Amino acid sequence: MKEEKTHIYGKRAVTEALRRAPQCVERVLLSPDFHDQELHDLIRGAGATMGKLTPDNMPRDVEAGAVHQGIVAQVSLARLVLSYDDFVGQLSIAPHTALVILGEVQDPQNVGAMIRSAAAFGTSGVLIPEHNQAPITGAVVKVSAGMAFSVPLVSIGNVNNAIRDLKERGFWIYGLDGEAEQSIADEKFDAPAVFVLGNEAKGIRMKTLELCDIVLKIPMRPECESLNVAASSAVALYAWSAQHPEALKTR
Repeated sequence: MKEEKTHIYGKRAVTEALRRAPQCVERVLLSPDFHDQELHDLIRGAGATMGKLTPDNMPRDVEAGAVHQGIVAQVSLARLVLSYDDFVGQLSIAPHTALVILGEVQDPQNVGAMIRSAAAFGTSGVLIPEHNQAPITGAVVKVSAGMAFSVPLVSIGNVNNAIRDLKERGFWIYGLDGEAEQSIADEKFDAPAVFVLGNEAKGIRMKTLELCDIVLKIPMRPECESLNVAASSAVALYAWSAQHPEALKTR
């Protein structure tokens, strides 16, 4: 992916990045009166450089008036995203393991919200195709409310090839489609699960839909046409996590 950098700020966001994805934190700016030994230790452990944070050198992508608490970190987004082979090679697979595949989701706001839901409900990774898909950007990280550092983000070359490989590894593939016959409320989710979320306008591609083991719909009142993809992913992942409360425990 393109080598893009962004800035995050505040103790919680920077701490999360240093703990969960230290390889992507390149530089940390600290105000002269910043004193937090734990964060200093995390910065040194990550090998990030440190500098002084002053009003004159505040990064341009940090909004005026932002509550930065005296700490701003420069993050490499390319280093945040894992390769599929590296990710799947160390993935522990159990009945309470779930993954999310984004299938040509175009809106960065939706991508960020979906990453946030994936982290909130305890999934083990978000798989993101390299083509025809909104990439991970500073805007996506911002919308995720820092959760982009809490769940692995994984680059895949082809959605269908990834699905076939995950099937061989024992995953059950679920597609979401408003026209499906089976309700998500009736599914037990008793095997490792992959949730495929499609394009905002076109949904899941037909060839991908054919690879799904089960296609589910979210029941709703008939006068409501549909939920957007971000809201649908939140509902689906909540339904799955309700069957697997262990996924909500801190890793």
